Amino acid sequence: MISVIGITVSTMAMIIVLSGFNGIEKIVEDLYNSFDPDLKISLEKGKTFQSKEFDYTKIKNISGVKYSSRVIEETIILQKGDKEETCKIKGVEADYFSETSMDTLLVEGLEDLEYEGTSYAIPGAILQSRLGFSSDPRYDNVITIFGMLRDKKINMTSQPFNQKRIAVGGVFMTGIYANDAKYVFTSLEYAEKLLEFNQEITGIDVFTEAISNRELYKLKSEIEKIAGGKFKVETREEQHALIFSATKSEKVAVFIILCFVMVIAAFSMIASLTMLIIEKRKDVFTLYSIGFTKKDVRRLFFYEGLLINFLGGIIGLSLGLLICYLQIWYGFVPIQDSIIESQPMEVEFMDVFYIILTVVTVGIVSSYFPVKYLVKRLEI
Repeated sequence: MISVIGITVSTMAMIIVLSGFNGIEKIVEDLYNSFDPDLKISLEKGKTFQSKEFDYTKIKNISGVKYSSRVIEETIILQKGDKEETCKIKGVEADYFSETSMDTLLVEGLEDLEYEGTSYAIPGAILQSRLGFSSDPRYDNVITIFGMLRDKKINMTSQPFNQKRIAVGGVFMTGIYANDAKYVFTSLEYAEKLLEFNQEITGIDVFTEAISNRELYKLKSEIEKIAGGKFKVETREEQHALIFSATKSEKVAVFIILCFVMVIAAFSMIASLTMLIIEKRKDVFTLYSIGFTKKDVRRLFFYEGLLINFLGGIIGLSLGLLICYLQIWYGFVPIQDSIIESQPMEVEFMDVFYIILTVVTVGIVSSYFPVKYLVKRLEI
């Protein structure tokens, strides 16, 4: 029973911890899903290119593409009164918020970037708290944006910035600091005038229908053929390769550590088998007398080891899955001071498969070799 409990606890720990990692990864993925495009087209080398260099209409006509927008992204200075913040302007087409899931991120104001010929800005919530502006037109909702001029020669008397005032139409919040503190959305036309871009853009955002990863990469290949070698097409995961790869690496590292814990638990099973063989030594002669061979005896104790291991694995897996789904349904483990109320959990079939494979492998190895050695050593 001690051996069964050891295997049970280690198996249960594996499914709970891996599901916890999956839940965190899913939360991070959802946060970026609502802000970043499914596919981002930009230059391999350089920053800006002429709109006419890229056949933009072909992208819109590809099956699976829901929406696409030309983008101007550049570093600017945002000013309200005597307060200033360095951030990034993201000039997009006027219907960007309504056509994507960005409208779900608005915490106040409206989704319009342009209305009746007037441009509006939609900054992040952290920028709002730092600069102290409102999106309510009844109050002072006008901010000043300073954009660096690229073609102007800078000297002691010249002004290197082009400044334009703009009304704040809304405020968004993603829950990710790098987005909420660093981005302000405006219309493409406003960004073009501010930065004095002449029919130039920095990239194209592409949003897809609800498709699988396999279909997404197929769509990426189609766009790459249209774009040519001058441009690169990145999925959302590739846009944030460091974050997603770090999460996956942590999960793999934890899985390996838990595998070692299971191996240590298997030593208690080896000890149990050793004691069992010694204890039943006299009884084995009874088996010999009814026709058992050494091979039959080894097989008997081998099956005993497998029974211990598999019983612990099945109980541990069942309890682990039960705890995971109870957490998913009821959220009894809360997280304080977080954007989510409770510890997220996500059970994946492949994790369950790898855990079963690990339990079976450890069970076979830890049963077969010790039993083979002990039966031979004790000369039963």
